[in-house]
Amino acid sequence: MAQDGFELAGRVAIVTGGTTGIGAAVVERLREVGATPVVWDIVAGADVVCDVSDPAAVTRAVHETQERFAPPTALVACAGVLGNGSILDLDVGVWEKSFAVNARGVFLCLQAVAREIVRTGDEGSIVVIGSVNGAVADPSTSPYSSSKAAAMHLARVAARELGEHGIRVNAIGPGPTDTPMMADTKSIAGYREEIANQTPLGRIGVPRDIALAAVGVMQMGWVTGQVFMADGGSSLATARGATIGARARQIHSA
Repeated sequence: MAQDGFELAGRVAIVTGGTTGIGAAVVERLREVGATPVVWDIVAGADVVCDVSDPAAVTRAVHETQERFAPPTALVACAGVLGNGSILDLDVGVWEKSFAVNARGVFLCLQAVAREIVRTGDEGSIVVIGSVNGAVADPSTSPYSSSKAAAMHLARVAARELGEHGIRVNAIGPGPTDTPMMADTKSIAGYREEIANQTPLGRIGVPRDIALAAVGVMQMGWVTGQVFMADGGSSLATARGATIGARARQIHSA
């Protein structure tokens, strides 16, 4: 592994879910550092149309990427879906779809790109986009949170296995971020204000925040197997902590 970091200029970097939101911001940032991003997405407008939860589709997407661009040596796995609901009332289909895209999809793409890197004998860098919800336990988020936790831990295991091949694997856990996928949540009255009040940096995130973190981690040649929360510090706050903090302020101001 190069000691001067991982140079992205000239490399083909796959970005799953790259047509919108965090994925689109990652594509923009990769272009800025000289990489050639290749968008895999299920919707029109992608460089390669691919359902990441389908093994055959992922295999086809790798072959198409090789033929049209070059063998990929970098991956940012952004494709994801929301899946929420009360455990007592949750339809199993919601659970299965969340894991199909957020966990199996990450695995299939990671596996496919890693195999290409090993085949070419190059080094590589992979970043999994998880979620702060993979580490914190919010009610009614069991499918989404559990699938994101699985994806983030997969990154750690993959780092152990793939390091000998010169492949680094890390994960980013975005906090609340202003993306189309969050449209319904953002429409809740007072949501933005509440997030700002609970976040040390005082605002909701934007896709550019996550893209800078993801591409920055990709370039860190001596970092692997880590999960970084790009959340403005929101995961530092808990209800217990807020209560104790308020009580402490009352005592010290008395």
